[in-house]
Amino acid sequence: MSFDPKDPYDAAALYDMWLNCSRCPATFDFEPGGEVNLDYYHRIGQQARRDKWAVLPARNHGDELVFNVLCPDCARRFGVDGCDGRMELAAPVIDQICQAMRDASEQAD
Repeated sequence: MSFDPKDPYDAAALYDMWLNCSRCPATFDFEPGGEVNLDYYHRIGQQARRDKWAVLPARNHGDELVFNVLCPDCARRFGVDGCDGRMELAAPVIDQICQAMRDASEQAD
């Protein structure tokens, strides 16, 4: 499986570059190494899902995309589960970042 811009975990990992809890200072620190590309962000997002981080679908605040991310402790404390599904549409900014990363990858080859 590869990066899915409609998967909230993949999208949040890409948009935020890593996952920070919205309620406490916890940071998801999965650093798999290797090339930083869309597969890298997919691995981060899916590892966070397996580690019980809660990522809820994004919402826009003006021009800013905001993901509600909770570490496993805060998710348990607030009784929140992560999103098992996909977002109906990828946020346009996520599509733009994906395209920029693909273009950069093609230029590097």
